[in-house]
Amino acid sequence: MANSQAAVTIVVAGATGDLGARITSALLARGAQVRALVRVGSTSARVADLRQQGATIVEVDYNNASELTAACAGGACVVSALSGLADVIVDVQTALLNAAVAAGVPRFIPSDFAIDFTKLPPGTKPQP
Repeated sequence: MANSQAAVTIVVAGATGDLGARITSALLARGAQVRALVRVGSTSARVADLRQQGATIVEVDYNNASELTAACAGGACVVSALSGLADVIVDVQTALLNAAVAAGVPRFIPSDFAIDFTKLPPGTKPQP
């Protein structure tokens, strides 16, 4: 992003989690504008840290389709770093994908990180 083009906006869902925070920090370091989606009322220290790094924090209700669509609007890509069980990985992520499509976002990177990889014994991998 060192050229004269305007920075693109990347929307990151799950930005306050370990992986999401790392993705957000890396994008900001490369000059992207990051819109970090956080749950309504989220007050974690990570929110303040992301804001200090330059991310735009947007509180969203993941069950509100119009709110989620508005949060995705203008993004060049939506990155889902959501983690959890089916209610998150299937239901919430589907709502996020539908919002990205409704907002005209051309790219969506889904989360496939539904396991805490830091808890796996070294040298193992999750079984399908």
